[in-house]
Amino acid sequence: MPKSQIPEEPPSTMDLDTPTNPPPKSSSKKSKKRSKPTTSDVDTDSSDTDNETKDLINIDFEFFDPLPHDFHGIKLLLRQLFDADSQLLDLSALADLILEQKLVGSTVKVDGREGDPFSFLSVINLGLHYDTPAVKSLTTYLHSQTASTPLHDLLTPLLTPPKEGQEGEEQRLAIILSERLINMPADISPPSYKMLLEEIGYAIEDNEPYNFTHYLLLSKVYTEIESTIPPSSPQASSSKRLKASKKSKKSSGNSGNKGLIFNFHPEDDTFIRHAIDEVVYKYKHEPPEESADSKRAFQEVGILPRGRMVLMTKEGFERAVEGL
Repeated sequence: MPKSQIPEEPPSTMDLDTPTNPPPKSSSKKSKKRSKPTTSDVDTDSSDTDNETKDLINIDFEFFDPLPHDFHGIKLLLRQLFDADSQLLDLSALADLILEQKLVGSTVKVDGREGDPFSFLSVINLGLHYDTPAVKSLTTYLHSQTASTPLHDLLTPLLTPPKEGQEGEEQRLAIILSERLINMPADISPPSYKMLLEEIGYAIEDNEPYNFTHYLLLSKVYTEIESTIPPSSPQASSSKRLKASKKSKKSSGNSGNKGLIFNFHPEDDTFIRHAIDEVVYKYKHEPPEESADSKRAFQEVGILPRGRMVLMTKEGFERAVEGL
C-alpha cells in the first residue's frame, strides 16, 4: 500500500518539464497504457541564494488498466476523495466496481505494473449500476449534498433510473471518480483524461452503453481557517499581522463569504469553465474548525476540506479535456 496518508493541508507543488500530449494511442485497447516519462525539477536551496542550484530527478509515470491487486490502493484514494464522509459510503464495493469495469479507467504508477497506484481515474456508469447498493448509496449522498441549490434540480432526472421504453430518450450520467496522492504532479491529469475519452469512444464503437449525455466530476477543495492558537514565539506579532492582512484581503474580495475556496487539483478550474453548474459542500461528518487549526503545519492558517461537484454536458466535458 502507498504510505501517503489523506492530506490534511494543501498539496505542495512540483515544477515539471513534461510533454503536454498523452502517449500515442495504440490500436489495441488492451495495450493502450504506455509509459510516460516525466522529468521533475526540484529546487535545492542553499544558504546563499546566489549559489542556488537545481537538480533534475527523473520519474517515469506509467499508465495501466486497474488490476486486482490495486484494490487497497484505490480504496485508499477513494477514502481520500470523500474525506470525512468516506464512512458513509461502501468504498470496498466502489473499488471492486472500478476494478470490474474493463473498458474504462486507468491508474498511474511509478514501480511498474505490480506497483501501487498513486493515482486513478474512472467513471461509474449509472446506466449499468443504478441498482447496485453501493452506487445507490453514493447517488443518494450526492443528491442530498446539493439540497437547496440549483444543481439539485439538474441532478434529479440524471440520478433517476430510466423508465422502461425510454432508452433512447433518457439522459445518461457518468460519475467521474479521480484522485491522486499528495505531491503527485498535475501533469499526469491531461493524459489520464484524454485516455478516458479514447476508452469511452472505443466502448461506443463496440455498441457498449457508454454514450453519456452528462458527466459529474467529484473533487475536493479547501478553505483556510484563521488560527485560534495563542501565539507563543517571538514571531507572534508578525504572524498576527500576516493573518490580519489575509483576513482583510478575503473580506474585501469576498464580501459575505467566510473564506476563499482553493483547489487541491488545479485542473478543476478548466472543468468549471465548461460546466453547467457546480457546488461546494460541507461534509456531513466534518470535524470542527479547531481540529483543522490544530493540524496546520508550516503555515499561518488551518485547512478545512470541502467536497465539490461539477456537472458538465458531454460536449462541455470534451472541450474541458481538450483544454487541459
